[in-house]
Amino acid sequence: MRQLLWLLSLAFAQGGRYWDSLFAWRIDTVAYGQALSVWGTPQTLNANLFLPELDPEPARPVVVFLFGGAYISGSRGDSDITHLARYFAARGYVTATIDYRIGLSGPTATDWINGSLRAMHDLKAFIRFLKKSVIQDGNPFRIDTSRIYVGGSSAGAGTALHAAFLTSAAELAQVPQADTAYLASQGGIEGNSGHPGYSSRFYGVFSLSGAILKADWIASSKVPAVLAMHGTGDNVVPYKKGVFPFIYLEAEGGYNIDSVAAERGLYHALFTWVGAGHVPYGTQNSINPPYMADVENFLRYHFYQWNSRATSSLNAPSLLSPDNPVEVWSIEGCYVGAYSIETLPSGVWLLRSPGGHTRKVYRP
Repeated sequence: MRQLLWLLSLAFAQGGRYWDSLFAWRIDTVAYGQALSVWGTPQTLNANLFLPELDPEPARPVVVFLFGGAYISGSRGDSDITHLARYFAARGYVTATIDYRIGLSGPTATDWINGSLRAMHDLKAFIRFLKKSVIQDGNPFRIDTSRIYVGGSSAGAGTALHAAFLTSAAELAQVPQADTAYLASQGGIEGNSGHPGYSSRFYGVFSLSGAILKADWIASSKVPAVLAMHGTGDNVVPYKKGVFPFIYLEAEGGYNIDSVAAERGLYHALFTWVGAGHVPYGTQNSINPPYMADVENFLRYHFYQWNSRATSSLNAPSLLSPDNPVEVWSIEGCYVGAYSIETLPSGVWLLRSPGGHTRKVYRP
């Protein structure tokens, strides 16, 4: 998959907003909700908002980053998600790292699922907070609520995936260890962490070393876009399908998520780190620069696709013509074959000419 980074570094006539680092940013800390902890004590939920400064854009996309830690540790200040929040704020996104409740009442799979539901409820409350801020408060953060993207690392990725694709108690009941009575006691799928009456839906979800309990829940009618990055040597969260250690709870990781998304017509992409273990890009207290560069480039490309109308057309005969077939690569960095303009399939492709020139094209 390093081919992807090589192609990205060469290829795109992309630049400016959402691609280049253009802005300084500031951090605003806001209280977005309140809920009871696993021990029954009230907890205020805060978020760090990273806001591009000297930015004239009135309606900016939002990227929400959720920390990992198996629902027993972690915070909105963790190094890996804070690094990414800064990276994308500099490119014109409003970004956020948020609290969600941590702590488990016991060591079982049921306790872990309940912890993930509390986290999901808190995330949904933050999405509702953003939408309420636009409608009731005059859009103080200058955001576009039709362009909210949510993801995170490990448990944070799982939280985002379940907020995207777990939409009913009946679906949760498909998991033998799940406690649907607990879900009902916590306010159902939406939860009661704040701002009822507003939608908690968002546009895209991304998973960094994360998993979903049932990939069959994935549907384009829920969230139309999903990205995944995962290491094949991950022995904590399965790359395909497996069980979490210690709690023996079955889940499906990046490979299965991407496969189902492809079958069901979502915008999707998978980046595989061959041989890499769990969260190779960093931890709560540090980052691993080579792997973090993978995350930056992969997410930057796809976020750019979601937010830019700049798409190349097939109008460069010097690169693609009936007499000049070129190498065609997928945007995931996989070689597809040699094509001419008549035979190029529909889709978004990276084309590389014999002279080494590379560009992105869209074929309807």
